[in-house]
Amino acid sequence: MIAIITGASKGIGKCTALKLKNYGYTIVSISRSEPDFGDIKFKVDVSDKIAVKDIVDKILCEFSFVDVIVNNAGFGIYGSFKETSLDEEEYMVRTNFLGTIYFTKFLLPSMIERKKGNIVNIISEAAYVSSPKLLVYSATKAALASFTNGLWAEARKYGVKVSGIYPGPVRTNFTSHPSFNGVKNSFDKFSVEPEKVANAVIKSIKTGKREIYVPSILKIEPYFLKLSNVMQSITYRIVSKWFS
Repeated sequence: MIAIITGASKGIGKCTALKLKNYGYTIVSISRSEPDFGDIKFKVDVSDKIAVKDIVDKILCEFSFVDVIVNNAGFGIYGSFKETSLDEEEYMVRTNFLGTIYFTKFLLPSMIERKKGNIVNIISEAAYVSSPKLLVYSATKAALASFTNGLWAEARKYGVKVSGIYPGPVRTNFTSHPSFNGVKNSFDKFSVEPEKVANAVIKSIKTGKREIYVPSILKIEPYFLKLSNVMQSITYRIVSKWFS
């Protein structure tokens, strides 16, 4: 069994790689920085379409197929939209959204041919409620959620399972980007360990469930987020008052 994990150098990606290894998978770790765990390790920027195509071709040439792709690579930029860097935001869109498109586009045909495979996209609760100071990040996750939901409906007839994982706050290096310097992390005390997200990945592979939530230790967000689809006006009034 072959599993590719992007953003595998730390946090959710590394925990997922370790978890899948324990389940008997051969791990292909991909990261912009050198991964320190994996049976095969590649240093690749997922925003580079040509580089992604080359790596996927190499993997398929060696193994002929891939059982699981976990699209985890991504990052956030904090700040008012009128002040944040457009160049960095464009790069974030390519990393958070297009990187997933690239890997999925290049791997899906081989999965369809085998009528077997799992595509697991690490999304975020931010896909449901756009957070002030994280507008473009939230938009990339909303786009990823929409893509995942549509692909779930499209790919299931071919035997390919597609799942979106929606973590709340997780103890990772998400706030390592310089834009977070001096910003108080109000959610840290409610954060869960990245192993919780890795466990959700295992669940998605087994079940093919379209949406799997990994809430904070409060465990209330899934209910609120589902309601947000029919109560967006109230939701955004609360967000505006407390988080802007």
